[in-house]
Amino acid sequence: MEESTQGRSYDAVRAAYPPMLNTAQVAELLDLNPRTVLAMAGDGRLPASRLPGGRKFHFLLEDILSTLAANRVSPSADSGLNVEDPASVDTD
Repeated sequence: MEESTQGRSYDAVRAAYPPMLNTAQVAELLDLNPRTVLAMAGDGRLPASRLPGGRKFHFLLEDILSTLAANRVSPSADSGLNVEDPASVDTD
């Protein structure tokens, strides 16, 4: 996906969230538990900042969106999943 197309695909997210996010907002955006967000920020999987001596993480929306874009999963031929046929996905 081209960068300009990718940027437009996140326009709704940009409109719904402020430029700086807290842990709860990132958890909501990514549909994760807040503790998972904290763990991912702590080990570097999610880009985050802290004020010196602070305990709270702060997240820049653009950094989170860039991380999502950089870690896109594309279906591989050997995955066994037919992306066009939702019935082929095993939900058990």
